[in-house]
This record gives sequence, C-alpha cells and structure tokens, in this order.
Amino acid sequence: MELLDSGKINNKVKVMTIVTALIVHIVLAAFTAGLSIILLLVTGIITNVLVNKEVSAMSASSNTFKKNFPFRYYGEVFGSFQHVFYHQNSMADSLYQAIAERLSATTPVGALEEVKIADIDSDLAESEARTFLRASSQTTSRGTAITLVLNQSSFGKMHSIEWRVLCGGFIDRDKKFSLIAYSPLTFWFWISAYIKKTHDLLGGIRTIYPASYNEMDIITQIRCIHDAVFNAMIDELEQNGIDTSELKAQKMQVMNISISGGKVSMGNVVQGAMNKVTSVAKGAKA
Repeated sequence: MELLDSGKINNKVKVMTIVTALIVHIVLAAFTAGLSIILLLVTGIITNVLVNKEVSAMSASSNTFKKNFPFRYYGEVFGSFQHVFYHQNSMADSLYQAIAERLSATTPVGALEEVKIADIDSDLAESEARTFLRASSQTTSRGTAITLVLNQSSFGKMHSIEWRVLCGGFIDRDKKFSLIAYSPLTFWFWISAYIKKTHDLLGGIRTIYPASYNEMDIITQIRCIHDAVFNAMIDELEQNGIDTSELKAQKMQVMNISISGGKVSMGNVVQGAMNKVTSVAKGAKA
C-alpha cells in the first residue's frame, strides 16, 4: 500500500496550519531566547525519521509488536472469520492456492505474500514469530486501501483457517506536518510508549476520508474479498470430500444476505463496515 496515495483527495498542508505553527514557534522562541527552535530541529528530525520508519514497515516482510495489535500497520479490522474442519492432513497450501486463484480471477487484489510477525512482549521467555499471508487491494479513489491477512493452524487433526480484512487510510500531510511542527511540545508524551511499542505513531496521522462515495467503495471491496475467500474455501473443501454445509451457513450468516422480491439486502458485514468507516473517519483509534 502506498500511504501517500490519497487518490482524488487534495492531500496538502493547509495554510492556516502553517500560519498557526509559525505564530506558536515565534512566541516560544521569544520566551526561550531561541532555544525552542533548536529543540524543534531535534524533535522534528527524530519524529520524521520514526514516521518514515513506520511507513517502511508497512511493506516489510517481517514486523514486530508487543502483546496486542499485530496487524496495526494494515489499519482497522473489518471482519475476522475462522472456519474449523476435520481432515487427516493439513490443507493449508491447497486452500491458500485456491484463495489466491479466486482473488486473482475475480478481483484486482494482488498476490498473496508471506509476512512474519513476531510478538516481542517482554514477559515472554523468548519472542514468538508466526507466519501470515497478506494481499493488498487497489486504493479507493479517495485513498483508502484494503488488506487481506490469512493464517492457518492445526489442533491434532482439526484444522483452522482464519482471515481478516483490514482497512487503512493514507497519510494526511496536514496531520504529519502538525505532528512534526508541535513535536517540541508533544514528543515527550508519546516517545516512551512508542519505544515500548504501545503507541501507534501512524494511527494519528492516517485518514480514512469521511465521504459517502468512499464508504460505498470500501464496502464494495470488503464484501467482494470476503465473498471470494468464502467461495474458494467452499470449492476446495468440497473437492476434498469435506462437508461444507456449516461453512455455507456461516457465509450466509456473516454476509447476511436476504433476497425478497428480486431485491438483495446486505446486513451484518456491510452495516458493521459502514459504522466502522464512520467512527475511524471521525478520529477513532486506527
């Protein structure tokens, strides 16, 4: 995902933001005999370096986290589904291949890529890394990207495949400017939490653009990805003689499709996505 790709949105630093920052720093410089300018240079450079580091981590093949939020780089979770089935052997590879082929045939979602995410919680005797598969969709016309994350696990001869669809916004240049410009005042409040990996630095400067058309585009992509994964799972499991009646029922339930008089009404996943788009756009933690 290109975090600076804001699509049709005019993503720039606002004149009023610059003027306000200049006034604040002129006043601070007057009261500190210019020392605040030196502090601005130091904290501003550090903040910018850390932001760029976080941006690079978005496309990295390995990442780390502490205890919670392993997928924070990809945005907000818009649906997490898990299916458990019995089989003598693991079907992870064939299921992943089926999902990749279905996504490629029906959507513009990119290829599945392996990513290792390690929990480096200090309470653990040693860090634990797990492997996931990740695929990214094209950004919407207003700069919102959708990411699919898959993982498989086994418990004896019971097997589980789980997938998540996440929604992430673009980096708002105005918010990034403010973060750097006011770093002499705010840096001290978040740097410790950032070092401990309990603060999401990008979350405060990313924006899911709050517009009806963007919501429509996001919901369309989310729904299509979920549908493609469900269908690929059903077809592959049936080819291996595994009963999929429960999975089909789960698909109908989570997608909440009801057909009446030729009209299709979409419920749980879609309404939940709309609510989350709205809350994130209004400033909820991403």
